[in-house]
Amino acid sequence: MTPPDNAPWGFLEWAVAGLASIGASAAAFVWRLTMRLHTMEIAVRQHRRDLDAAQSNAESAVLRLAERLAALHEEHYRLRETIGALPNRSDIHDLELRLGERLDSLVSRFDRAFDPRRA
Repeated sequence: MTPPDNAPWGFLEWAVAGLASIGASAAAFVWRLTMRLHTMEIAVRQHRRDLDAAQSNAESAVLRLAERLAALHEEHYRLRETIGALPNRSDIHDLELRLGERLDSLVSRFDRAFDPRRA
């Protein structure tokens, strides 16, 4: 290899080419970085919109749940009042005894009414 005729200019060309390459690499790095930041910004905005929608849905679900819970609470106490008005076992037993007595008296009336010896 023969040394170039203008050695100082060759060094200067090499330095300019190196600096231009470094500058272009830095510009490309910054460009890719800004593209990634832009993509991340879009993703963050989309996630924020999704989060807002999810929070809105959750709030409406909580309101519906609170309304349903209040309705269940009201139905529970209404059911307790209804159950309290129903007869208990002793009441049913007393009704059974009274019904049995009335049926016995009805049967005895039929027996007297249809008995051929008493007619």
